[in-house]
Amino acid sequence: MMQITHAEQDEGIVVVTVNLPTEIARQYGADAAQIARHLLEQAAIESYRAREISRGQVAQMLHLDWAETEEFLAQHHCDRHYDLEDLETDRQNLEKLFGPA
Repeated sequence: MMQITHAEQDEGIVVVTVNLPTEIARQYGADAAQIARHLLEQAAIESYRAREISRGQVAQMLHLDWAETEEFLAQHHCDRHYDLEDLETDRQNLEKLFGPA
């Protein structure tokens, strides 16, 4: 088994160690940093799809800016979370900017 540890020395970071069989780990990358990034990206994608985290949290997890986050989620076919409440908020904001329709 290969043990993967990837950590940054910033406050607010949780360090996670994952033990994977070597043959599986190699499918995710050539070194620990690539493997860790792959697993982090997969966690972000699945957590976003399950509505457990927001787009902003995806960006925070992966250290991406707004445009990079949009591109990343589009590449992984992640639909935008947008509901009637969001639509109503947008409608009210547009009405404030441009007046009633």
